[in-house]
Amino acid sequence: MRRFLFVLGFILLAPMAVYAGNPENGKKLFMKKCKSCHRLTEGTKVGPSLLGVTQRRSDEWLDEWLKDPKGMIEAGDPIAVELLKKYKKRMPKLKIMRDKKNRDDVISFLKKHNAN
Repeated sequence: MRRFLFVLGFILLAPMAVYAGNPENGKKLFMKKCKSCHRLTEGTKVGPSLLGVTQRRSDEWLDEWLKDPKGMIEAGDPIAVELLKKYKKRMPKLKIMRDKKNRDDVISFLKKHNAN
């Protein structure tokens, strides 16, 4: 029984360990750099709503998008290209998102927000 509970716990928590960023720091980064263009509720501002984004996009995709949105568009990523067509604006490449920890923190915040 203990082994079963250990394995179950590992299976349930392992995906969170991959992006175990700091959601509190992610919230601060979001409020500072993202909220002027994105909502955390339904509806759009300059860019799309981020409500449910962690269910629509993989962590890997979100990480790459935060790191280099222009590069993803230029590489022909179909989601990135569609976002540009729909919103007619490119998401800026933010210096602060060069840091993997910051990207992990923002993704962690979005996951926590979307889970609530």
